[in-house]
Amino acid sequence: MMRLRFTKMQATGNDFVVIDDREGAHVGHESELARAMCRRRTAIGADGIIFIRKPELGGCKLKMVYHNADGSYSGMCGNGIRCVAWYGFLRLLRDKDEFSIQVGESAHQVRVEPSGDARTGWVTVNMGVPALEVRRIPAAIEGVSPHERWVEEKLDFAPGLASVCTLLSMGNPHCVIWVDELADELVHDLGPRIETSPAFPERVNASFARLIGEDRLQLRVWERGVGETMSCGSGACAAVAAGILAGKLRAGEEIRVELPGGELFVNWEGEGKPVWMRGPATLVYEGEFNLGG
Repeated sequence: MMRLRFTKMQATGNDFVVIDDREGAHVGHESELARAMCRRRTAIGADGIIFIRKPELGGCKLKMVYHNADGSYSGMCGNGIRCVAWYGFLRLLRDKDEFSIQVGESAHQVRVEPSGDARTGWVTVNMGVPALEVRRIPAAIEGVSPHERWVEEKLDFAPGLASVCTLLSMGNPHCVIWVDELADELVHDLGPRIETSPAFPERVNASFARLIGEDRLQLRVWERGVGETMSCGSGACAAVAAGILAGKLRAGEEIRVELPGGELFVNWEGEGKPVWMRGPATLVYEGEFNLGG
């Protein structure tokens, strides 16, 4: 009977099972482990699973591989990378507070700041340059060139469902829609329909944003492969970038993003520049999971 060591972590309510897999013992088993360990009530319970591995990219100290609770590969996860940075600071890198983490084929610089709570640190992350071409989201829109952008344009997601939105990728696909109210019915009805729309061959994260000030917005995100989460770091970055592109927010200013699980702070100087995100990460507990005989 195999017992797998894990760490439960969370970042503004977005929670993860974290596995130190630097020896690669679980390569090829990510999806089944995600489904087994992330189930609510009958297992550990989490929005997704993170495998920390040895990086291939020069200059990186760690590599993050993230799968959603349903087993699907996600690519970037803004809250997840903060958890990896904090775990690395606490357990692997001997209090090194600046380093880079590989996600996919990209390197992301992180800066860690311990707080008064020994379990929680604040992490600033270079989330990379937003991808705006529809081919890079990816999105398939009839009559639209793969090299075009989709900024504050009306999109037919499915029969009877259309909305003005901005599409972009932060290492994972986002559809940002600005709304006047963030009602449960809106998020839970439209979220899954947008996620699975034929317009998005790899599904999409549906981000519903409400502007409440020059430097402040509220956000709820229906994440592909998970459903609504308490927080979405890449979604916060996508919403701020979409707001700046649409002229709703000012470039180069720190924007406070209020999510159900807490607050994140995002800064984007504009096109061609990386998005920077700052927020907390917490080590909740550590344990062993019985994988069966």
